Amino acid sequence: MRAAGLSVALFASLVRHRAHHGVARRVAQRARREGGGGGIRCATTGENVAAASTSATASSSSSSSPPPPLRTYYADWAEVILPDNHRFPMEKYKATRLLLEADASLAGKLELLPSPALDLADVLAVHESGYVDRVLRCELTEKETRAIGFPMHPSSVTRSLASTGGTVAATRDVLAPNTAHRCAAQIAGGTHHAFADAGEGFCVFNDIAVAATMALREYDHLLSARSKTPILIVDLDVHQGNGTAKIFEDDPRVVTFSAHGEKNYPWKTKMRSTHDVELPDDASDDQCVKVFEEWIPFLFETYDPQLVFFQAGVDALRDDAFGRLGMSREGLLRRNHLVYDACLRRGKARGGGEEKRTGERSAHVPLVVTMGGGYSRPPDASVRAHADVFRSAAYRYAVGAVR
Repeated sequence: MRAAGLSVALFASLVRHRAHHGVARRVAQRARREGGGGGIRCATTGENVAAASTSATASSSSSSSPPPPLRTYYADWAEVILPDNHRFPMEKYKATRLLLEADASLAGKLELLPSPALDLADVLAVHESGYVDRVLRCELTEKETRAIGFPMHPSSVTRSLASTGGTVAATRDVLAPNTAHRCAAQIAGGTHHAFADAGEGFCVFNDIAVAATMALREYDHLLSARSKTPILIVDLDVHQGNGTAKIFEDDPRVVTFSAHGEKNYPWKTKMRSTHDVELPDDASDDQCVKVFEEWIPFLFETYDPQLVFFQAGVDALRDDAFGRLGMSREGLLRRNHLVYDACLRRGKARGGGEEKRTGERSAHVPLVVTMGGGYSRPPDASVRAHADVFRSAAYRYAVGAVR
């Protein structure tokens, strides 16, 4: 793909990005030295559900060495300037991180890191060079800007690069040779409406598509050795992952699954995923969880994934301004655990003696978790549900047990 014409804009953007990244890294290091992350635990109903699950499994789990904390990237160090009263809740990213930092129960279970810079080659492996050029130069047309939903300012460019960079870094964490990380996460990303040549629905670059493509390029010898369909994208955001579906429509190695609101956005640009499930308006916890209980095991059994991306949007909450579904915080926790269970259970089912004899990576299906949508007003309900996604993952992967 053409890189000419991008170098000046990209260089300027990445210089800003790396400068901010250095500051953010120093802030995080200082916070850890001063005891950051060991604050007051917020004991609410949803957290108690996850905590009870953890205490029940921890007593039955044993390991020769404790697993590493859940490596969780954040991109809110890249501040974005939006017009006053803009409908996108940009503040939710920092609020979610701060809620996790203040949770003393996560000490030793979750590690927060600033999202690193994104390599140009990774972006251009998915996105059309002319589109990338216009984004980096802040020269999108009025139509392109309107489709994305917020203006492209240099701060938005930096933020988009950071958001995508965190998901790529999380993917490398779980796939690196001899890695101890079975799951890694990003308090951002899940930008599933971005197409190869255009953005829409608050999505500029498709972070999961960029990370999955990088994985196929750099780790295909690991991923394809056991499965012809090594990557599974489980998109449980209330809006269809149309950009992701389109990007991978001709690549049989990537299975796209989207369970979303039947009558929700995108109305004009829905695409065909490998599997699409449409949920009716006001669908309850039991209705939605029943769908997930049927589909998630089917996907793992049918495709035998070697890497899973979980787009964990929480806009199915009944309090969501854009969601149209009727799920509760507790229902979303049940949903989260179904994904975590599938990765842990599938790894145990296919692992054991063979891996001990061959010296291959420990039995698990590597998992990358991204944030996705959440638009309650005020944003408190969405922030709590977003935090549950990462908290429950940190608890589960701290003990590594199937419930």
